[in-house]
Amino acid sequence: MRKYLYGFGGLSYSVISQTVANFFMFFATSVLDISGTIVGIAIAISTIWDGISDTIVGYISDNHSLGVLGKRNGYMLIATIGMSISNVILWCVPTDIDVGLKFAWILLALLVLETFNTMFSTPYMALGNEIVVSDNERTSVGAINTVFYLIGMIVPSILMMIFLPNTTEYPIGQLNPKGYVSIAIVSSVICLVCGLISSLFTLKKSKFERVKLTCNKFSISGLWGNFLTAFKDTRVSKIIWGYVLTSVATVILCSVGLHFFTYSFFYESGQITSLLLTLIFGTIISQPLWVSLSKKSSKKTSLIVGIIITILSVFAVIFIYIFRIELYEISFYLMMVAILFCGLGSGSLYTLPTALYGDAIMKISKNGDMNATYSSTMTFAGNMASSIAQLVIGVMLDVIGFDGTSDVQSLFVQTGLAIILFVGIEFALISACLIFSKHKEKIINI
Repeated sequence: MRKYLYGFGGLSYSVISQTVANFFMFFATSVLDISGTIVGIAIAISTIWDGISDTIVGYISDNHSLGVLGKRNGYMLIATIGMSISNVILWCVPTDIDVGLKFAWILLALLVLETFNTMFSTPYMALGNEIVVSDNERTSVGAINTVFYLIGMIVPSILMMIFLPNTTEYPIGQLNPKGYVSIAIVSSVICLVCGLISSLFTLKKSKFERVKLTCNKFSISGLWGNFLTAFKDTRVSKIIWGYVLTSVATVILCSVGLHFFTYSFFYESGQITSLLLTLIFGTIISQPLWVSLSKKSSKKTSLIVGIIITILSVFAVIFIYIFRIELYEISFYLMMVAILFCGLGSGSLYTLPTALYGDAIMKISKNGDMNATYSSTMTFAGNMASSIAQLVIGVMLDVIGFDGTSDVQSLFVQTGLAIILFVGIEFALISACLIFSKHKEKIINI
């Protein structure tokens, strides 16, 4: 039961993080009419801070207990409240103020939101590693968490269909600023309820939580030393870099996907929602497959198979785009099939890299004292890469001439969006596949 209560935390975190990931770049460039470069800078700064704060929060969580709430749950509880409030503030930017003020608003709001996201996600990941007793069970917990996480991803898509319909005032529903505020309010309420469940109902002490409940003095040298420890074993570092590349692929999809389907395929919000739901549905139903396959062969082999399926599915999307005129009558249905297989393959990316990493760090950190610190190392690396990717995407939107004030983009812009999406995702996934293929699943203690 505790594993399922733990899973609610994944839903709490994802419902907000996916709302921002899926909609914010589009919202800022198309609704707020801010330059893609400026938006990219704001997101990059907040993501860099997210990565830095990962290591700080991980170190603090490992060494400072919050009384009866322990080393994990107390931080998760505080963060749940903070995420719920700062998420609403982010989307309430007045559309009629100066661009400079808009930038200051979104930057400050993103920094605050990312701080609370880190305060929740880092202890949460460590807690997930600590409530299990075997590597196979860790994969099972990861799959349960992934399902809850993906349910959280579904919510913004459904809310998009409800609050961003095409109307007389907004023929393209995605351009309605009030709709995003409504989405933010609902997602924050869901985050609050699920976060409280996960924080308060997983308080049973594990063997790791009983080892050390004293407060150690915060040390920059200690933090930095612990951070570097995760890179001393090449097997562990390969997992980190593979995870980094899959994170970049996800960032590209989330940041450019809405632009692409809106302006290159001219899909309405209902059609885009259908595609998102299909993607998430495929990811959810694939979880038993990846758990079973990882037990029969290995997590590494299963992960590589999943990445290859995803790569081939993205090539199918490329094919549909190139021949979208010839396939006009059936292109949307073909796209649904391609996206479904993309979801089936990418389901492995949500469960297996973190399971592999969890196996590794629980062997390195024998008594769990530095579990959160090690967990934060992978998220730090992922966030650093994501910040660079977000900045590059923002600059590229300006380079191709994307105009947020226009309902229709030129053919050059449409093609540019396709190139950014396809080349970026395929390069990241192929590189990740090559790195994971060199990983040796048996970890040697350091």
